Parts: sequence; C-alpha cells; structure tokens
Amino acid sequence: MFKSQKFFRFKKKIIRVIKIMKNDYKAYLGGLIIMLILISAIFAPFIVPADPYKTNVTKRLEGPSLENFMGTDSLGRDILSRLIYAARPAVLVAFGGIIISVIIGIILGLLAAYVGGILGSIILFIFDVIRAFPPIILILVLLSIIGPSLLSVIVILGVTIMPRYGRVVRAETLSEKEEDFVEAARSLGADNSRIIFKHILPNIFASVLVLSGMDMASMIMWEAGLSFLGLGLQPPLSSWGVMLQESYQYIQTAPLMIVWPALAIMLTMFGFSTFAESLRVALNPKLNQEV
Repeated sequence: MFKSQKFFRFKKKIIRVIKIMKNDYKAYLGGLIIMLILISAIFAPFIVPADPYKTNVTKRLEGPSLENFMGTDSLGRDILSRLIYAARPAVLVAFGGIIISVIIGIILGLLAAYVGGILGSIILFIFDVIRAFPPIILILVLLSIIGPSLLSVIVILGVTIMPRYGRVVRAETLSEKEEDFVEAARSLGADNSRIIFKHILPNIFASVLVLSGMDMASMIMWEAGLSFLGLGLQPPLSSWGVMLQESYQYIQTAPLMIVWPALAIMLTMFGFSTFAESLRVALNPKLNQEV
C-alpha cells in the first residue's frame, strides 16, 4: 500500500512537470538544440557530407559552396563535417564530467550529512580544499601533470566541480532527514541504507538534476577552452576548441572559419542552459503556482 501511494505521488509529480514544460517555449527550444547535438554526436559517421580528416590543400580556405556548405579550413577539410564530429567530444565531456561529479558528490554529500561526525568534517575539508583553488588554476595544473587527453579533461572537470554537488546534497539531506516521513520510516524499522535510497535521495534528486543541466553548458565551454589552449583534444582530432585554435589566425582572410565553431559552442550552451532553466521552474512549486 505504501509503495502504491509513493508510486502514485511520483507519477503525479512527473505528469505535473511535463504539463508545465509543455507550456514553456524555452523547454521546446532548448530540447530541440540538445536533440540536434545528440543526434550529431551519435550518428556523425552517417550524416557528415565528407571525411572530416581528409585534406586537400588545393581547396584551402574556400568559402561556402554547394560542395562544402560551410567552406573549408586551412588544410582544405570540410568545415561542416568537422563541426558535426566535434559534437562528440563536447557531449562526452558534458555527460562524462557531470556523471562523475554527481556520483561522487551524492555519495560524499550523503555521508557528510547522514553520518556526520569526524567523517563529515573530513568530507567538508576535502570540499573546501578543492574549492579554495580558482577552477582555471586547478584544472591547468592537473592537466599539466596528467597530460592532455579527452579522458583527462573529463575526470579533472568532474572532480573540480564535484564539491558543488556534494554541498547541495549535504544541505538537502540535513533538511530531509528531519522530516516526519523519515522518522516514520525509522520507527517502522527501516535501516539507514533504505532511508537514504528510498526516502531521502528521491527527494533531493530534483535539485541535483537542475544543477547538472546548468553545469553541462559550463562543461562544453571548458572543453572548448582547454582544447583551444592545447590542453584538451589534440589535432587532427575534431573539437570546437581545436577548430577555433586553427582558425583564429585566419580571421581576416577567412572570417567564417572561426564563426562556425563559435556559433556551435554558443548554441549548445544556450540549449542546455535554457532547458535546465525550464526544468528548474517546472520542479519548483513556488515558481509555478498558477499551473
């Protein structure tokens, strides 16, 4: 009976969120952009008009044409094909980094709040140490030690922003553990693991989900920036940051070469940010009382 009521409340909440987002044009716009980026990343080999790594110096720095819709770069490679392939590392960094941050942040945040004591103090100290460094300094130092690669970028970015999730989870857990339904579950003999995973975690996951959507935009910006500096993906691999690095020196002779990757970064960040904002409003009853 208790499980049936709990499932009914969860289903009702999902339907309510969908209803609110259906009436928000920003959710449609952000979702459409995210869908296009994901399709580009997953099906890149099947939708690119040309080989993104094939060079042709006789056609270098050409403008848009029927053969090369967005023109060619300094090595004669098709810009549209490289732009589509570059969605892959952007998506991998965004989702990979967030997954690492969320998993570690949730585990440490729950332990810090629910167990507390010396363990909680140690976890908070770890959060403070990581947050004490400016993110750009910490990321650059770690990348210079580990070496530039896609995996290094994913792991380092995930660890760097992890304290945000840990502190959010800790604060939410401290509030939820004092609620009546937790006391009721404890009085019925539920152990700590059941209380955490069945009662507390589902109630704090909405905050984590919204924060994840907003941070995905930042992850994409970090990936592009690090690749631009030569600390992310390395040429000839395709990345929006690598494309910016290769094209900025031709900004006067072939300005469109730098415009396309910049637009891709801007639109992708806009899509994730817009969708996350719509989700935040839909999940917060105080912001949509009229629905």
